[in-house]
Amino acid sequence: RAGAVASGAEALELLLDSERVYEDLEYALRGPKVLRAAGGASGDLAAPLAPAGATEAQFAYNVSIAVRAWDPRLTLCSEFRGIAWGGRLTCIGQYFHPMFFPALAEKQAKIEQDCRALFSDPVVQTVVGKLGGNCIVDFAWLGPGEVMIIELNPFDGVCLGTFPASTGLFLWDEPADRAVMKGEAAFEMRVRDKPLDTPALKAQCNPAWRRIIYGIGGPTGRPPGPCFKGRCEAPGWRGAEEAEPFRS
Repeated sequence: RAGAVASGAEALELLLDSERVYEDLEYALRGPKVLRAAGGASGDLAAPLAPAGATEAQFAYNVSIAVRAWDPRLTLCSEFRGIAWGGRLTCIGQYFHPMFFPALAEKQAKIEQDCRALFSDPVVQTVVGKLGGNCIVDFAWLGPGEVMIIELNPFDGVCLGTFPASTGLFLWDEPADRAVMKGEAAFEMRVRDKPLDTPALKAQCNPAWRRIIYGIGGPTGRPPGPCFKGRCEAPGWRGAEEAEPFRS
């Protein structure tokens, strides 16, 4: 619940306290400007770039704030990350992949079926097409026949989304995994089938959070950040990932 707020003031405080938001704003400041849309907002990823000579009132930074309702049904074991390549969903993996959830084994087939069914929806297909057919899709499985998409993020096979932080139980640098992710091998869904031992679990944790949780390691003088933090990927959906030490 660290990402849930009840007012604009609380939301602003959360955003201003986020290292990741700070970095994303830096990227926006250095990036190209877009023409301001009618009504004074930007927020349209398809907005044309502002032409040279545009006045301050005519352009906006290519960044927006997404606000979503807090949904307590979204638990750690309910989230799954899919990879789409060439417009097809090629694989799905457990989102919080360092953690072991025994109940997932008996539900895995139904989770796969429901996520693939939602991905085939024409509306979802249209959005995936706007991302060039290649993207990362985060699903929340809330029960049989009830699944929702949390967000879609770019995935270009070069930098965007290729870090282990993004791909979880699939590794882009492993040829066999890459073949699955690119649809060159059969579709796979993966969940962790046994717990990590304690040293391995500690190694998965962000160094700053490792110091807080376990009292060992971790740099000083740097605010805590999300686990497996790697740039070249879009920010997470909750906007306060620093509060989630094992979130990729």
